[in-house]
Amino acid sequence: MLLRHGYAVFFPNPRGSTGRGQAFARYVLGEMGGDDTYDLLSGLDHLVERGVADPLRLGVTGFSYGGFMTSWLVTQDSRFAAAVAVGPLTNHVTARLLSFIPQLIDLFLADTYTTAGGKYFCRSPVMQAGRVATPTLSICGALDRCTPPVEAAQFHNALLEHGAKSVLITYPQEGHGIRKWPAAIDCTARILAWFQEQMPVRGAA
Repeated sequence: MLLRHGYAVFFPNPRGSTGRGQAFARYVLGEMGGDDTYDLLSGLDHLVERGVADPLRLGVTGFSYGGFMTSWLVTQDSRFAAAVAVGPLTNHVTARLLSFIPQLIDLFLADTYTTAGGKYFCRSPVMQAGRVATPTLSICGALDRCTPPVEAAQFHNALLEHGAKSVLITYPQEGHGIRKWPAAIDCTARILAWFQEQMPVRGAA
């Protein structure tokens, strides 16, 4: 949909992702929101250098881990003109206590939520919401047990509290991912509309 409307799409494979073997996948253990962040940003730097991407019109979106990374990236870098986080983790403490896969968070942070000032705190996007200037759309399913809807709601409220532009959409019959009809069509349309509003394609009416 984005391609059909004139956007270039960068679909990266940062450390921790699948398709390049177990050793590559393990690079993210204990480092969620660490070096994987710079993998993504360096890819954008490369596309800007090549003239593929306009540095003033960069958007970011992702689902699940990508939802976390979308929320995290806008707290770490001000280059983004628009963001859409779908099914994100934004507060690792609440996610650890409410998600039905709590061990995953311990594994990916290599820490415990009782460590004062540890990664559960410093790698949580909600704790750094005051640094966000990017207009952000957060999308979640009310029945999501993997990344509970309270994660998107917390980030949305934190952004509003700090004066950032934020919209929250919750689909009442959806779980982890917006998959049913007509919700899937509605979600796709809203994502496209958000990017068109915040960073319209040049020459578009």
